[in-house]
Amino acid sequence: LEHSPLRPGDVEDLDGLKQWLLPRQYPQALAGAVRLLAARARSTGEIRQKLEAYGYMDDTVDMVLYKLEKEGLLDDEAFACEWAAARARHQIGRGRILRELVHKGVSRDVAERAVDALDREEGDAAALALAQKLLHRYAGEPDAKKAMAKLMAAMARRGYDFESARRAVEQALEEAQGE
Repeated sequence: LEHSPLRPGDVEDLDGLKQWLLPRQYPQALAGAVRLLAARARSTGEIRQKLEAYGYMDDTVDMVLYKLEKEGLLDDEAFACEWAAARARHQIGRGRILRELVHKGVSRDVAERAVDALDREEGDAAALALAQKLLHRYAGEPDAKKAMAKLMAAMARRGYDFESARRAVEQALEEAQGE
């Protein structure tokens, strides 16, 4: 504000201040957004949230987001697909992936399309692997019902719906009994 055209008592010209401030904030905001994207892919909502937290004006944030989208550096559809695939590989269920994407500022439609694009067979294999791991973890539990409740709760926390978790647990139990 030291270099601004406003002087003490000139509070009524807020539009003038915004017009003066916009071209001065834009390069810094753009550089900050590119730095964020250099670390990892991010959604439009994440970039907007970070830039607003840094104190940039809404007009500046909108200009930066427009520039990043125009240059192909920001694409929520691609981000959502990559995020969903990466999380599915880490044995995270579809429900939790959907919640994470929406939390990251991806629109619900885009998030649902990304989750729907996940391969069902890979998801079932990941659920089975998680069920086997959890079955081994809770094998020492003296009460079988309590162990099963813990196992199902752990599957639910990972985002697996009841039916997917039940199928995976049943298959894991069959394989364990066959050994």
